Amino acid sequence: MHLKKLVLLLLAVGGLVALAWWQKGLDDKSRDEANAALLPGFDRARVRALRVENLERSLTLRIERAPGKEWRIVDPVDFPAELAVIEVLLDALSTQHARPAPDADAAKLSLDPPRVIVQVEEEVGGSLLKRQVEIGAVDLGDQWVYARVDGRIFRTERGLDSTLERDLPDWRSRFVLTLSPRQVIEVHRSGSILYSPEDPEEDLSFAALLDGHWTSTLPFQAELSDGAMERLLVSAATLRAHGFVDAPGPLAGYGLDPARIRVELQQADGRREVLLLAKEPLGELWYAAREGSPNVFRVAAESVLAIAPPTPTLIERELVRAPLDSVQSFDLRLGARTTTFERAERGWRVKAREGERELLSGDSADSQLVADALGLLDRARVDDFAFGRSLAPSEIQAGFVVRTVDDEQGGELGPLVRTADGVEALLFRRNGDALASYVTPELLELCRREPDSWRSLDLHKVPEIELARIELASGPAQRAYARDDKGRWLRMGTTLEAREFAKLVDGLVTARAVELYRRGDETPTEAITVRLVRYTGTALEYQLGRWKSPQGEVVAVYRTGERFARVKPELHAALSALLSAE
Repeated sequence: MHLKKLVLLLLAVGGLVALAWWQKGLDDKSRDEANAALLPGFDRARVRALRVENLERSLTLRIERAPGKEWRIVDPVDFPAELAVIEVLLDALSTQHARPAPDADAAKLSLDPPRVIVQVEEEVGGSLLKRQVEIGAVDLGDQWVYARVDGRIFRTERGLDSTLERDLPDWRSRFVLTLSPRQVIEVHRSGSILYSPEDPEEDLSFAALLDGHWTSTLPFQAELSDGAMERLLVSAATLRAHGFVDAPGPLAGYGLDPARIRVELQQADGRREVLLLAKEPLGELWYAAREGSPNVFRVAAESVLAIAPPTPTLIERELVRAPLDSVQSFDLRLGARTTTFERAERGWRVKAREGERELLSGDSADSQLVADALGLLDRARVDDFAFGRSLAPSEIQAGFVVRTVDDEQGGELGPLVRTADGVEALLFRRNGDALASYVTPELLELCRREPDSWRSLDLHKVPEIELARIELASGPAQRAYARDDKGRWLRMGTTLEAREFAKLVDGLVTARAVELYRRGDETPTEAITVRLVRYTGTALEYQLGRWKSPQGEVVAVYRTGERFARVKPELHAALSALLSAE
């Protein structure tokens, strides 16, 4: 290639490279300018005060942050600020971008004077740094707005402008109280309310304490519904204003001193607040105030009704609130007899005592019967309350207790009575309560059930696939059977399939009683010992034989170290025939 052409080519390539770098520099500069912060170095944690001047709304206000992090309006009124609005404003100031608007005319862009001014005071190094953002006209399809900072005009996102478009009520906190409902451990309510013109006034006097569960101490001692109490506390602690009363003056002028309804809430740390409520004389709204505060709010009647439900509706109606799968044990008591059910590795065990006498020592319980009993306890509800009716010690005839890992619930059952509407019901008193109530008579029938009837009729069940061999012995006659690799049962020592024995295997590995007897020193006759040996080396051993029952009848029986039961006679007869055959 000619030297001149080569030089020209190199110059052209160099020019293209230089142009590319120049263009990249322009792009980087544009990107940096697009991502520039409207308030460089702004730190919301350092903000101590905000001043907003909205000329279009004729509003000027100053908001200061108290030492306890609480935001408060100090001008034109002294009032707590709406925290959610302050957070939105600080978010906007933290994220707004500044895009240059060269050759912008401040007057044409509504910046002389500006529509809105927001002044931010930050504490930096022990002194206050004041910065100001002036908002002007909206630009580019309502997505951007012109703003001036430190004498320079920018375009910035519309979010800041939208946040500042608020009247004074929008900046004021609408929460009457400042407590957290989750921290409240004590409630005192007094006063009355008229739910409808046809009804008498409802006395709202009520006091309650939280100690694991909510319990009322006034006007009666009773366990309360955690759900109902949570709704009441949330309604009271987060009560929000419908409107405000400016320069209210003495609370007595609004019926708040004394108040129609007074609700005192106390936290675990001892902090206490009192909510005062009174109905407007002619309107549908209610006045509300926090005791010790001069501010008066207007609140909706629906909000007041949520704080002032009738006291009886707060009482717990469920007899057992624990999930069934969390129950570890439960007792059913009738007089001096107590039947106890304990969750075991597989199923349930049942024990029973009457005074000092042991009736059952831990037999397997019928799983379905136990499930039915727990289902009844889980479904049981208080049908109505027996206000003014006590349950005397002499009237108590039964009771129950349900235990979980960390709780115990139950109550005492009294006599069967007729309610005011003629329905037969059982008088009940929850443990720890003084208030009596009416429940289903089915609970008394549950406690009356004989302990023996709870015992499981299932004697044993061993999966056949787990067995290595089955051994039979009756006197000198002994047989042993094992399974081959095809799953067939063979008499050990032979290669012949034991077909007659195979017909009996289901009855040997699964046994169910016809009737359960109390285990004693009984000795069955014609006894056959059966030993089920697993591949793991463990074994289950039991006897099948014949025994003369207390009624004088000779029956087939099943016997282990713990259980003694009557069984169907066919299996014993078939095994006897098998062992006696050559």
